[in-house]
Amino acid sequence: MRRDDIQSLTRAQPFTAFRVTLMNGEEYDVHHPDMIMATNGMAMIARPQQVDTLDERGSVVIVSLGLIQKVEFLTPNAASPTNRSTA
Repeated sequence: MRRDDIQSLTRAQPFTAFRVTLMNGEEYDVHHPDMIMATNGMAMIARPQQVDTLDERGSVVIVSLGLIQKVEFLTPNAASPTNRSTA
């Protein structure tokens, strides 16, 4: 995956939510273009706070673009606000 690929996804009009799957099986749902930012070699993906925790903060995961196995668009039924990452 390249930085330009991520930028194309986030700049699409209208924006379509998508799921990033890493080589290790971790998945991150991106529901808004501001939830992901790509630079040369890496992507920063925002993870919103989990509904079932008392922690009011979200977090950011930084991943190598080379570790992204696939990106798939989310259908309206699959686009849930939860994050499937196990990390």
